[in-house]
Amino acid sequence: MFLIILLIVLGAVIYFELRFMRSRNKDYVKQVLEKDEVHNAITTTQAIASSLRQRGRDTKEAENILSLAESAYIRKDLSAAKGLAMKARDILVSLPVVAIAPIAQEAPVEQPDPERKTVQEVKKLEPHMLESRFIINSCRDRLRSCSESGMDVKEAEGHLTMAERSFEEKKYDEALKEGMKARRLLCESSSDTAEPVKDAVIVKIPKPETKCEKCSATVNSDDLFCRKCGAPIIMKRSCAHCQAEMGDGDVFCPKCGRRA
Repeated sequence: MFLIILLIVLGAVIYFELRFMRSRNKDYVKQVLEKDEVHNAITTTQAIASSLRQRGRDTKEAENILSLAESAYIRKDLSAAKGLAMKARDILVSLPVVAIAPIAQEAPVEQPDPERKTVQEVKKLEPHMLESRFIINSCRDRLRSCSESGMDVKEAEGHLTMAERSFEEKKYDEALKEGMKARRLLCESSSDTAEPVKDAVIVKIPKPETKCEKCSATVNSDDLFCRKCGAPIIMKRSCAHCQAEMGDGDVFCPKCGRRA
């Protein structure tokens, strides 16, 4: 009888212990997965920003936001870090598209011994690999949101499928081109579905005339010297929206705050 009672008590203890341990393990696994997801989002966006900066893109704003995301990650504020990383990614997606130059075919070289590869050779990535993967991921998220809002995304989905197939086949040039086509279609769909402004009045702002600073004669925008006195023409940079004067290094207008 005593042995039966002891077995029952032991079984109950084991049951409750396993139940509480399972719940604790689930919470721990959830925290680890969330932490890894935020870390991957930050590091991937940093790699894309570095690659775009090397190609002449202005990524200062996105890099500043990524610094804030890293600080939030160190403080273990994962939700804030993830939000900042997504914000930086959206800024990189909205950067102007630069035409892709064809990759020159290199002369075949003798393949070195795989066992003697250097660290630089191992870490070397294929051209346009990171950019194509970044464009595909961003288009997939935007395609999902556009589809949920009732937009026609069949054509963009087709280009995105071709981009994913090209990426799997390691044709990163084709994947990047198809991904940019899909992104352009999604942007056009978003702008077409926007509600028009009622009773809107279109005001055309005339372009200011460029005049010679020496003799005040009117000159064309592409003139380098005055047609009347021969003095060199100094072109001043101005905002395209409010015509305010801007410096050479200004990214935003100091008067209206819009991007130059």
